[in-house]
Amino acid sequence: MSSSSLSPAGSDGDSTGVGTVAADHRREKRRLSNRESARRSRLRKQQHLDELVQEVARLQAENARVLGRANDISGQYVRVEQENTVLRARAAELGDRLRSVNEVLRVVEDFSGVAMDIQEECPPDDPLLRPWQIPCPGAAMPIAAHMLRY
Repeated sequence: MSSSSLSPAGSDGDSTGVGTVAADHRREKRRLSNRESARRSRLRKQQHLDELVQEVARLQAENARVLGRANDISGQYVRVEQENTVLRARAAELGDRLRSVNEVLRVVEDFSGVAMDIQEECPPDDPLLRPWQIPCPGAAMPIAAHMLRY
């Protein structure tokens, strides 16, 4: 009985000791693997964060450029609107003057009996004389080179 009790106890003790060393070795190997995996994960997160910071900087610079361009275009729009207001007022003034001259010509025609060539309206085929009235919305308006200067 003593041999049977020693044998299983001795073999259990040996296998437990070897099993513990092997389990400790596996735990240590797993711990090192987990540390390495966590280190790689932290590096990936840091790299991703760095990429996001760079993208934020790039987008902020692009937004600044777009905002500057929008401000330039807005300023040009305001200047063109002001110029159009002046030109419309000038066109209205010239139209009034034309009507006055036509009235004088009618009076001269009535009293002298000589026919005057009174043109009531601007020629309908000349869009340059009426730029605010585009003849056809889909039609392209002829543009002279002097009109392109700003």
